[in-house]
Amino acid sequence: MLTAEAHVETEGPSRYLVQLCKHFNNKGRHLGHRPRAHQGGDAQALREMQAVAAQAVVEWSDTHGSVRLPWGRCTMQAAPNVLTLRVEAADEENLRKLQDLVGGHVERFGRRERLKVTWQRLEAPTPPPGKIISTTPVPEDGAVRGRRHVGTIGLVAAVVLVMAVHLGLGGALLANWRWTWAAGIVLAIVLVKVIVLAGLGRLALRRAPKSR
Repeated sequence: MLTAEAHVETEGPSRYLVQLCKHFNNKGRHLGHRPRAHQGGDAQALREMQAVAAQAVVEWSDTHGSVRLPWGRCTMQAAPNVLTLRVEAADEENLRKLQDLVGGHVERFGRRERLKVTWQRLEAPTPPPGKIISTTPVPEDGAVRGRRHVGTIGLVAAVVLVMAVHLGLGGALLANWRWTWAAGIVLAIVLVKVIVLAGLGRLALRRAPKSR
């Protein structure tokens, strides 16, 4: 959306605001009192302006006003000794039409004060130089906790698997009384592995990044 703004110094900002809004609220009826154009181009422009003005939607008070047209939108604000005008449109052509239309009316209404409407374009805000906008999503607390939970489950499953394998081997050894002394060694190895794996699991969880 393109935007332009003008600040008009005047002794009667509220008076001009109301006059302008009432003018647009006539929905083009005032245009019929203009002298008939002698050239086809002027007549066509007049018909276009009448069609646009007929669709005006106007709201106003003593300090604020709004006019919506097919070309775009105009808003007005009356402050002490200043009438602020703002026009908005989707493209350059419609913005220029609104500037000419609104500015021309205000200057005509205020010809005794010799009012002058000077438009200034308002540019869209841009990010400060050097500021990098990251597009990588930051994991939420729930996602971090979920990954830790999955890691813990995986660790427990590994421990259980190791125990099952070794206990199965130990059971087979115990079935033969001649290998009883070997069963003690197998169980001792299982116990050592469980202790080591548990210690490594706690260390990994401690080093995992904490959510902010």
